[in-house]
Amino acid sequence: TPAVAGACALLRQRFINEGRPPPSPALTKAVLVNTARYLAGEGAADTLPSPNQGMGEANLGMALEPTPRLMRDQLPADKFTATGQHRMYLAAVADPTRPVRVTLAWTDAPGATFANAWNNDLDLIVVVNGQTYRGNVFQGAFSVPGGEADASNNVESVFLPAGVTGSI
Repeated sequence: TPAVAGACALLRQRFINEGRPPPSPALTKAVLVNTARYLAGEGAADTLPSPNQGMGEANLGMALEPTPRLMRDQLPADKFTATGQHRMYLAAVADPTRPVRVTLAWTDAPGATFANAWNNDLDLIVVVNGQTYRGNVFQGAFSVPGGEADASNNVESVFLPAGVTGSI
């Protein structure tokens, strides 16, 4: 926990040093989850996310590297105001020698104490080369096509191995 708290502080400072607004808690979480290192040791080499490793080990080196990333943080145009709304973002793989990672995280108001603890259920869907990937549908360290939407978490990721090309 202290290491992750320190990573959050360093990430926040990086944004400030670059003249950007400090990241929201949701963006901070998204960056740390998106850049985590998959653990392959005894008892941890399982399917993400898991009780043994969560989404992996915080990797501050990857989180702070200068690789260009598309990051959107609490922009008014991204705000959902009604059930059934969606947002679409188009991108292209810049470097097919590197893995592709997409993460969606949001801060939710506290939910009921007697039922679901969340108010909003957002779903990440990534389409690459005709394949549809849903957030948090993994086999080992990588996402697999298909599956069901995750209705339990306020962070969803799609991790694809190196070699992906084209539009996303």
